[in-house]
Amino acid sequence: MAVNYIENEHMEKALYCSTTMQAFGPIFYEDDDVDEFLEWLPMDARKYTDGELNNKYYEWRTEREV
Repeated sequence: MAVNYIENEHMEKALYCSTTMQAFGPIFYEDDDVDEFLEWLPMDARKYTDGELNNKYYEWRTEREV
């Protein structure tokens, strides 16, 4: 039971729960390191609402740009 990600042919990625096999959260792009994002989160990604997770993704991307 974990959070993993799937990737399409355009190098876009999405999170999914390996228990429920359900995708959730934002779309990650080619230059995004999903593992780094998951490590950066203070708690399990599945504990956030979609809105909270999208805000965390924006915060993470903004921090990386500085």
